[in-house]
Amino acid sequence: MAGLLAAYGYNLTDNKTIADLWLLNSCTVKNPAEDHLRNEINAGRKAGKHVVVAGCVSQGAPKSEFLKGLSIIGVQQIDRVVEVVEETLKGNSVRLLGQKKSGGKKLGGAPLALPKIRRNPLVEIIAINTGCLNQCTYCKTKHARGDLGSYPIDE
Repeated sequence: MAGLLAAYGYNLTDNKTIADLWLLNSCTVKNPAEDHLRNEINAGRKAGKHVVVAGCVSQGAPKSEFLKGLSIIGVQQIDRVVEVVEETLKGNSVRLLGQKKSGGKKLGGAPLALPKIRRNPLVEIIAINTGCLNQCTYCKTKHARGDLGSYPIDE
């Protein structure tokens, strides 16, 4: 998402004070990460910032009370982050949560060739699929990401 925003001309910063918008990428595997997200959302609201929530929490629990009024991007919609940020900065609330399918079969998600910004130039993440095959009792990944879906070989 950072790569897309930078490619579109947005200035990225880790400084919460000067940021016009907070883009929070969430994890829902275990409750402490979700609690941290809730605290960040509350801090952003208190600071008067526009807040966009992406990732598993927004996908798995979009009707959560703490997400009301916020723009949210599901796990398969991150390629549309620029659109969501622009609308949010205009004061609109956007919710993109659909799953990408082809012929009734779930696809991997956003295209792998999107612009990226890596924190470590020696590490590259190569996704081959998204989702999960199991429903482990301690994990919410399958609920948020759905059944296993693969990326096409040519990606």
